[in-house]
Amino acid sequence: MPKGHKGTRVLLLKMSRTASCVTVPIPFTMIRLRHTALLLSVLLGISVAAHAQEAEEPAEAPPPELTEEEQAWQRRFERAEGFRIKMLQTRRGVEIFYDFRKRNLESIEDNRTKCQEDLRRANRDTTFSTILHCYRRELLLHLELRQKQRQYAESIYGVSEELRVRTLEKLDTLIEALEAVIDGVESDVFRSTEELIEAKKNLHTVYRVPALLAVLQLDTDRSITWVAHLMHRLLTMTQNTELSSDAFSKASETLTCFEEGEAGLMDIGTVERYEDANFMASQALTHLQSCVNILRESHTLQQAFENPPVEEDTIDEGQSPRRRWRNQ
Repeated sequence: MPKGHKGTRVLLLKMSRTASCVTVPIPFTMIRLRHTALLLSVLLGISVAAHAQEAEEPAEAPPPELTEEEQAWQRRFERAEGFRIKMLQTRRGVEIFYDFRKRNLESIEDNRTKCQEDLRRANRDTTFSTILHCYRRELLLHLELRQKQRQYAESIYGVSEELRVRTLEKLDTLIEALEAVIDGVESDVFRSTEELIEAKKNLHTVYRVPALLAVLQLDTDRSITWVAHLMHRLLTMTQNTELSSDAFSKASETLTCFEEGEAGLMDIGTVERYEDANFMASQALTHLQSCVNILRESHTLQQAFENPPVEEDTIDEGQSPRRRWRNQ
């Protein structure tokens, strides 16, 4: 160090010993170096801590993908959720509709029987007016049924909203067509039996059949929810209840049976002809009834397992009649 700076060096050394009470100016370059070193040390500490945390807590692995069977059960659980409560809440309304439909169909049959008698008594001049009168009464009965059916489709639980909306649209179109034909009959628009028959065919093909198909597919969708509900409860029972081997075997058979019936019901949603869909629905419901019978067998076997019969005490044949009677 140059001579002129010797005293300065001594002064700096003395001041460093008393730094607690003296402030020493530091050059700007040294401030930057100190700040840089401090920042590097902080960053290094953060990176070391992060690395240690990664080593201690490995990243959570993504959940494994569900198999097709697991996905099918997941869909059933989602369908069955809350179904029993809502079903019980709307059960009375469903029963009222089915009772009304039964009476309505009986009234339609009675009207047709009466019309046949009226036509036999009619002469050439009154035949067409009799036909118009009979057809009008039948149209009014059909109109009343479709209006009630619309209320049923609007409030029923356990169906997809897409199917509900489509069914309501088909029923609304049919109701409007029925009202138009009724107005035509009352306004004497039809002048011959041929015109009336043509209108009747058009009403059936263009309006009634699409509505019937939509209602059938809506009911089928609700049946799928019913099956999902039963399968869910049956699976829960097999997991939470100690079943006998026979009862468990029947329960497994029931699940397989329900699964096959479920597949048959789902196929109905893709059918475009009402006749085909109606036949498939009949077959599927017959199959599901056999599943219910197997389920009853499983329940009976489980009851026998949980409540075994009590063995009767054996009676010594060598005892006297009086002692036998006392032992009994």
